[in-house]
Amino acid sequence: MKLVTWNCNGKFTDCFKEIIKENADIYVIQECEDPTNSTSEEYKEFASNYYWIGDNTDYGLGIFARDDVEIELVDLDDNGLRYFIPVRVNDAFNLLGIWTNPNMEGSKVIYYPKEITSYYELHKESGFFNNDVILCGDFNCDVRLQDKRHGKNVYEMMEKLSEINLVDVYHYLNGEKQGQESIATFYWHKHLDEPFHLDHVFASQNAVKKLEIGDVSEWLEFSDHMPMIFEI
Repeated sequence: MKLVTWNCNGKFTDCFKEIIKENADIYVIQECEDPTNSTSEEYKEFASNYYWIGDNTDYGLGIFARDDVEIELVDLDDNGLRYFIPVRVNDAFNLLGIWTNPNMEGSKVIYYPKEITSYYELHKESGFFNNDVILCGDFNCDVRLQDKRHGKNVYEMMEKLSEINLVDVYHYLNGEKQGQESIATFYWHKHLDEPFHLDHVFASQNAVKKLEIGDVSEWLEFSDHMPMIFEI
């Protein structure tokens, strides 16, 4: 099965035709429009099997699947944490789509990883977080971000997820350390000299067979984030 996670930087109705060229089974998309309110019939057709959440109909988190892929929403209270979509896929594994977006004023840098840690702590006894779960999305987490407390919270998040033997798949497959990534997933204001690694896939060590990050020369036209494409 092939999955893609991508922060499309808004206006997904204008660029979803590009990402579906990946021919994936499931797309986890951040900053996308609510298909219910879209005027694009093509977008609605693409979004025939999906879940979407958000406080703004133009910017939310969506999970979109092929019609022959069963995605069932798992009843987990987010307790005000934003944004998470937990689903069961083909009754075979759990998938948590993520776009961290703390509901607070002022700087959010410190708190992005805390959202994920808090969500895990809230539901770690529910059975959803098992050895087969996959987490993916725009975590807004990079230990290099300017507030050092953010980096500390990233490592805390990783430690918590390691309790169920989850690893950051990119770093595991490439043998790279946090903050020393050779391939970025995000370019601040689309500037090539300001790369970060904000998007992540967490899974058990043997769950993901292959992971690639979209080529910046191809994708920067559409978003400041590069898609992460992986197979399980």
